[in-house]
Amino acid sequence: MPPSVAISPMKPLLADTEPATLRAADTASARPPKVLVLLAAFNGAKWIREQIQSILLQEGVDVAISVADDGSTDATLAEIAAFEDDGRVTVLKRSHPNGSAAQNFFMLMRQHPADGFDFVALSDQDDIWYAHKLSMACKRIRADNAAGYSSATLASWDDGTTAALKPSGKQNASDFLLEGAGQGCTFVMEAGFYSRARGFFLDHSDLTDGVHFHDWALYALARSWDLHWTLDARVSMIYRQHDDNDTGARGSLGGLVRRFARVRSGWYREQLAAIGALCAAAAPESRMLAAWRSTLSGPRCLRRTWQLIGFCLRGGRRRARDNAVVLLAAIAGWI
Repeated sequence: MPPSVAISPMKPLLADTEPATLRAADTASARPPKVLVLLAAFNGAKWIREQIQSILLQEGVDVAISVADDGSTDATLAEIAAFEDDGRVTVLKRSHPNGSAAQNFFMLMRQHPADGFDFVALSDQDDIWYAHKLSMACKRIRADNAAGYSSATLASWDDGTTAALKPSGKQNASDFLLEGAGQGCTFVMEAGFYSRARGFFLDHSDLTDGVHFHDWALYALARSWDLHWTLDARVSMIYRQHDDNDTGARGSLGGLVRRFARVRSGWYREQLAAIGALCAAAAPESRMLAAWRSTLSGPRCLRRTWQLIGFCLRGGRRRARDNAVVLLAAIAGWI
């Protein structure tokens, strides 16, 4: 068995009283739900043992973890080896690294069917999950009849600073074309939806090549297929903040600087186009998607700017301040 790590099964800091509907959903099945956790790793030796231990400590579920190492050059594989005698943990070593977390996750999903599992969850390598994280998500998915789920996190910095990060706002008609559903490390999916998304990724591998956020792609597919996605305001995990974060917390200075630089460089426009193409392939009959892609790919002119503004006002990003940033980016010609 893997050695003990100095962490404890933590409870949510901002938990609400559990609704009766969730308690009822929990009794719908006589056995604990089986959850497959897909973990993408790269040079995460400082954190990954604690992350895996927190997943193995999940309460009320039967969990299995598949770790895909994307060619780490530090001691990541040695840290994972501490769990080699635990049959719940398997490791995939890439002979040809994918080069990014998103592409590592896409490959993980293509290689792992959901056979025998009720749910599939995504995990980063550097967080700490509360012991109730997966059971809370499974209950909520069943209660809401949802395809997928994402939750609030507790961002934590090395200096002891913490901040609760909640998923942004309520969904609207087209938010999925401009943003995802919060941190992908909180994502849990119903097995049927995951299998459908996995099949889509297998059949349309070319459409994921330019996608930077695998979690945004999953949310976009669910919404393109008119499936419900639950945004939970309760905290389920500690979201570590450090210099190696891909994006980082929305409220951090580094995260803000990286987001602004990406929008201004045209990177965000490229991501909008990539997600739009993916959604169009998933829902080819959608007039809304066709109109959006036509506007996005049109020549830069005053008419196009007004069309982008109108689209955002009718159903852009979920938070007003985030939508304002998109509107400013459209006026500046960055999207």
